[in-house]
Amino acid sequence: MLTRLLLSASAAIALSACTYSVSGHGEGQSVESAGLVASRNVDVPGDAEFSGMLVGADGHVGGDLDLAGASVRSDARVGGNLSAAGGRVRFTGEVDGDAEIDAGTGYVDAVIRGDVTIAAGRITLDGTIGGGLEMDAGRMDLRADISGPVHLRGHGRGDHGNGRVEVSGRLQQGGTICAAEVEIRRNARIEGELRVISDRRPDGDGFTYEALAGRDCDHL
Repeated sequence: MLTRLLLSASAAIALSACTYSVSGHGEGQSVESAGLVASRNVDVPGDAEFSGMLVGADGHVGGDLDLAGASVRSDARVGGNLSAAGGRVRFTGEVDGDAEIDAGTGYVDAVIRGDVTIAAGRITLDGTIGGGLEMDAGRMDLRADISGPVHLRGHGRGDHGNGRVEVSGRLQQGGTICAAEVEIRRNARIEGELRVISDRRPDGDGFTYEALAGRDCDHL
């Protein structure tokens, strides 16, 4: 993730002006934009790719959408898959396929019909997820309604090396949550079998608990 961010930032610094290109015809038409500021409202039947320091993509993308930059923002309607990487990532659109998000700090409030994979320092996830969720982060605020199983792994530094998770959404098929601190809010809806591994047992019920006991979530 870090390598990709550094490459994106270096490429953006080298481009003093935004470049925008369109390729293909009809249903296969795609667009690409790069520069210090790569921001557009698009309507393209194919794929779209944006890279730069400040990246913004709104409108409709019939295929896949790929975003990379220091700061990434999008409210796009994506017919394929989404890939978003940045120091700060904010996505509030809609995705028919899968989504992969790499962020230092991320905020997602979206409808994503496929599976979601997230790696972040800090992430807030809201909206509706039609598939499963794989998430690795230092601090996770999980507010979404998730149809598939979840697998959450906390990470960080020092005494809090296994991170923190707060759950206030709906987990329809349960899954596994591993973090030093896990809080399950009263408004959370836990369905299916949920396994929680943490330093102390969270309040509430509807899940099985296992003590972390000095282990690393990355190795469980």
